[in-house]
Amino acid sequence: MTSGEILKLLAGSGDEEAQIDARILCEELEGEALSIAAARRAKGEPLAYILGHRHFWRGDFKVVPGVLIPRPDTELVVECALRYLGLHDLATGDVLDIPAVSGLTEVRFADICTGTGCIGISIANEIKASGVKVTGVLTDISDDAISVAKDNAKAILNDPATVEVIRHDILHGELSGKFNFVVSNPPYITDSEMDELDSSVKEYEPPLALRGGPDGLDFYECIFNKSFDSLVPGGAVFAEHGYLQGEAVRELCRKAGFGKVGTVRDYGNNERVTWGIKNAG
Repeated sequence: MTSGEILKLLAGSGDEEAQIDARILCEELEGEALSIAAARRAKGEPLAYILGHRHFWRGDFKVVPGVLIPRPDTELVVECALRYLGLHDLATGDVLDIPAVSGLTEVRFADICTGTGCIGISIANEIKASGVKVTGVLTDISDDAISVAKDNAKAILNDPATVEVIRHDILHGELSGKFNFVVSNPPYITDSEMDELDSSVKEYEPPLALRGGPDGLDFYECIFNKSFDSLVPGGAVFAEHGYLQGEAVRELCRKAGFGKVGTVRDYGNNERVTWGIKNAG
């Protein structure tokens, strides 16, 4: 197929980003593989699953069906954590409200519901590059996610030994050890929103990584409570959530015991990441 034929096929299928998708497919594939990929995209399958990867932060992450595709908004979780560590000199907007710590020579963190590992791996690389010793624990309940996160850790981490990827159910298991901070992008789509999702998400991405219960908040109380118990004094938690969930998530964060709580808006001006600081002493 020619590039023009692919563009016509995708545009005719209702692909709202037909021009971009056609260009990317033509850049990465050719011959029969290109024709097959174009047909898959025309049926609605996400481009990341077709190509097997998605860019996030500074890395190109492996993606397979059964594992949530990284989104640009989720990079905000990385920004928040780096701001807290004093490693984000270009921070703007609400991110600047996050108190920064200083003088840390060693950092231990957890990434709950890690999926591809994109958040934890990106953070670990930035901390390592700053000269600070870092160890991270990346957890998920999905065997597919654990496998992909391990592959991404080996391929993308400057030092693969800095993180451990483990199977863990945050709803029924405790966090082990002490951490300086915890990050998470848990499932937060409400039951009603699940029915309204775009077909490319609803029909292809894993419900396990999307569905957050009737109000989308099933995971937050557990994440905040267990993070609070596992954080060192002055430690922090950062959790992504839906754009209508900010107030409810902040309340759950305060209820867990965090002394200072705030929410950062994404580039669409939607409340996206709520953070909490555990009081020192």
